[in-house]
Amino acid sequence: MSLFDTARVKVRQGWLQGYTDGRLKVFKGIPYAAPPIGENRFRKPQDPGCWRGIRQATAYSAASVQHVMEVAEAPANVHGVPQFLAPSQYEEDCLYLNVWTPAQTPEDKLPVFVWIHGGGMVAGSGCEVVCDGTGFAGRKDVIVVTINYRLGFLGFFAHPDLTKEGGGTSGNYALYDMRKACQWVKENIAAFGGDPERITVAGQSGGAAGTGALHASPLMKGIVQRVSIESGPIYWGFMQPEDRSVLEQRGVEFMKRIHCDSIEDLRRRDAWELFDAYEQYTAEVGFHGGFSFCVDGEFLPKRYSEIMDAGEFNDFDVMIGSCSQEFPCVDPEQFSVEAYEAYLKDAFPDNYENMHAWYPAETAVQAAKQVSTIASDIMLMGSVKLAELCRKYGRNAYVWLMSKENETQRGRDAGSPHCAEMPYVFGTVDKGERNPFFPYHWVGADYDFMELIQGYWYAFVATGDPNGDGRPEWKLYNKSFDVCELCNHTHMIPDEQLAKYAYYYKKLQTSSYMVTLGQMPRFSPKEN
Repeated sequence: MSLFDTARVKVRQGWLQGYTDGRLKVFKGIPYAAPPIGENRFRKPQDPGCWRGIRQATAYSAASVQHVMEVAEAPANVHGVPQFLAPSQYEEDCLYLNVWTPAQTPEDKLPVFVWIHGGGMVAGSGCEVVCDGTGFAGRKDVIVVTINYRLGFLGFFAHPDLTKEGGGTSGNYALYDMRKACQWVKENIAAFGGDPERITVAGQSGGAAGTGALHASPLMKGIVQRVSIESGPIYWGFMQPEDRSVLEQRGVEFMKRIHCDSIEDLRRRDAWELFDAYEQYTAEVGFHGGFSFCVDGEFLPKRYSEIMDAGEFNDFDVMIGSCSQEFPCVDPEQFSVEAYEAYLKDAFPDNYENMHAWYPAETAVQAAKQVSTIASDIMLMGSVKLAELCRKYGRNAYVWLMSKENETQRGRDAGSPHCAEMPYVFGTVDKGERNPFFPYHWVGADYDFMELIQGYWYAFVATGDPNGDGRPEWKLYNKSFDVCELCNHTHMIPDEQLAKYAYYYKKLQTSSYMVTLGQMPRFSPKEN
């Protein structure tokens, strides 16, 4: 019996002992960088240290410092035990990754799927229940890797003194963490039976924004081959990188607020003390007055749109898309068809008749769903824009819109929400009711859709082309609005339905995404 058969592998830093789960070998809590604590706080990730003996890699390590639900806030299961979204601790020492491999030998050279979790880059972890790698790696010949990275304040704080210390740049530590994890995978994945020349980075929501930044960054050349950007295009969207100078000034203001005189003092402060102060700060100035990714002059040498427009982004294969009801805009119990009609007239005075025909509604429930659909169709244009640029510069892109709904009346009423693709991609059976973490009893159509989606995603990871094995054709983006609608009857969106996309695309050329979405009715989702 080989060492690999015993779930024991040697990486550059030393030996790892994982465990066997069916046909999988699983390794959890692997350090891909040195702990970002003490003098490493607010610095780019450093190389991980080596170890002697055999390091146990059988349990998840901590996720980044973030807002954590108190026990009283957490929903309980049928036994009354609080259920958290992720089985995790939350600590500053968080730069770890997890590997699920179905390889039988280190020579198998399987394709690799690296997952960057969502959460707006302020929350989440690589050990969330819905992105456990078992259901994807266990069904397809693909290695799944999930990562943690620094979030929020610890991931993005910038300050003029840090910029001087960093040779002309500061901030974006979370993006450097993502890059460091990808470098570790490229250097070590062969030991797990993976192919270092077939690595796909996939991210959803905030993780998609991070993945988009990786796609644009000159620092990623030669590290990975493909990206999958799910529900988070950043050409048009909520998450736009600020100029570093804006974040530096916020850093000055924040340090004054907490009576901190130097970066050395800031590095000595307790991480949770800083986090609590930062939460109070953002509560006063607003979420968008906090720290997020920026045009730092190095990872992103200039504005994202400028990089993309000039064709200076990496030559990675791209799969990108979103869901058809990403935004739970209004509560149908407090909405009406009359309010919907008023909204259409107010928000789209130049195109009311078409909007009325494109998005009909006879009940308040249908009207609420259509408001969400409109917002989501506008969001889809960010994916279309990136695909247009890929086409212009001779790169490959595949665009998707998922409209698969839960096979219940509530599923049909709500549509396909943000995160809806995740349970199917990861094969997390019986999850996905309004939210990928919520229980939902799958029926035959759900299992069929999982097989379809995992087939597309696996083929893209393996070859750069999602097609094959008799799946409905998903065309390479070759003409305007070549979008594959993923549903129970998957198909390319027909030409007669494209007029609405052409309208939005033209509109977004002359007005901002935020202005367009700002015309939506007030967000007031209702949880039942």
